[in-house]
Order: sequence, then structure tokens, then C-alpha cells
Amino acid sequence: MNRIVTAATILVLAAAATPAFAEDRDATNSIFLEGGGPGLAYSLNYERIFENDFGLRVGFSYLSISASAGSSTADATMWTVPVLAQYLGLSSGNHSLELGGGATIVGVSGSASSMGLAASGSGTLVLGTAILGYRRQPPSGGFQFRIGLEALVGKGLSLSESGRNPDQIGVLPWMYMSLGFSI
Repeated sequence: MNRIVTAATILVLAAAATPAFAEDRDATNSIFLEGGGPGLAYSLNYERIFENDFGLRVGFSYLSISASAGSSTADATMWTVPVLAQYLGLSSGNHSLELGGGATIVGVSGSASSMGLAASGSGTLVLGTAILGYRRQPPSGGFQFRIGLEALVGKGLSLSESGRNPDQIGVLPWMYMSLGFSI
């Protein structure tokens, strides 16, 4: 518990000192493609930075898979909409520490048929997300690169097979990397 308090204190003190390091951003809009992260597999995202240090982003991802063997068929689709608020105040020139949190809305559906039987189902869930990463983004615009670690929070999430309980909230670490452009 002491480590958490110490880390939180350091982050608060560093955030309070950041106006001295902050540089005005001319490029406040970004579009980027992200692998992993809050969009789960991938996502196309738009971000708006305001007050030089804060960003709001929204993304979208869609996956569809199908399989067949003989007379058996199955298909599944998943869409995600990640929505996050981010803090970029710990920065120097093109380089920033990226801290953020938000939610990812996930919709899934699937169907299968085999030997005269058919079944289908669908549902929507919301996962919490927190990110910690590195961002290279010139304040005046141009190529943007991001990489980091995310924590997905939701029911049934766990690293271990035995810990996956659909009635308990768990945390799953997840990596992300993105490439994009800011203007």
C-alpha cells in the first residue's frame, strides 16, 4: 500500500510541476490506427487535445470471422468503441508520458449451425481501461507514435485460467502501439 501512495504522490507532484515544461501545441487533432489497446484487436481513433495537456479520444473497431466444415458453419462479429480521457502534461518537446482512463463498449454476436441444430446469441458489455505509455508527437503536428501498457477492467477478466469467473471483476494487462498523424 505504501508503494501505491508513494507513486501517486510522485505523479501528483510531477503533474503540478509540468506547466514549466509544457509547450503550446499547434496541432490539436489526431487520427491514428492502434493495434491492441482499448479497441482490443485494433481501432481507428480520433483525438482532440485541449488546454495543451488533456486529450479526449474516441475510436471504432469491427471484426468478423466465420468458419465451415462440411455442413457445420459458425460466424462471430465483434465491434468496439473506446472512449478515453488522457493527460499529456508530463512532456518535453516531441515526447510525452501518456496517462489516461475511460471505457470500451464491446458488442458481440455469433451464430452456429450443425446437424440440423442452430443457435445464436449477442450482447454488449463495458470494460474499464487505464493506460500508461510513451507518445512521440510534435507540438506543431506531423507523425505520431504511441506505445504503452493498458489495464482492462471487467467481469471475467484474468490472466490465469482458474481466475476467470464471469461474476467477479478482474484486471487484464494489454499492450498497445499506434501510428498516426496530428494536425
